Amino acid sequence: MSKSQWFLAHSKQDNPEEIDVWCQELAEAMSGDGWDATVISGRADYEHRSAALGGWKAWCRDIPFGVDYTGAPLYHGVIVPLDSLDENPTVGKATAQILQGFIDQSKHVFAWCPDSKSFRQITLVEQLPEDNWVSWARLEFGS
Repeated sequence: MSKSQWFLAHSKQDNPEEIDVWCQELAEAMSGDGWDATVISGRADYEHRSAALGGWKAWCRDIPFGVDYTGAPLYHGVIVPLDSLDENPTVGKATAQILQGFIDQSKHVFAWCPDSKSFRQITLVEQLPEDNWVSWARLEFGS
C-alpha cells in the first residue's frame, strides 16, 4: 500500500482537541484505493522538529522542503482549515509562507472546511499590500 503524509497548517489559536479530530477526519478522507494517508498537525511537527531546525522561522521555511532520513519528502502536501471556501480568504504570514513553499515545490495545496468537509485547491498565495501579520496574504482557489 502506498503512503502519503500531509501537513495541517492550522492556526495557533485552534483548540488542540479539535486539531486532533481534524487530523483523523482528514486522514480517513484522503485514504483509500491503495493509499494510506497520515495528517500531521503543525503543532505536533513544531514540537517535534523546530528546536533542531533553529526555531520558528527556520521551521516555517523547512516544512514544504523537508525530507526524511531516506531523502523522501516529509510531506506530499498541505491542508489549511478554513471557515468557508466561498470567498478568497486571508491567512497569516507564517501560513502564507508555508503554502507558498508547497506551491513552489509543485506539491498539493488544499483548503478544507471542517463544517462542510469539502476541499478546494489553492493555486495562488498573494501577499496583501498592508503589513498585517494576521491577514498577510489572500488565497485564490482553482476552478
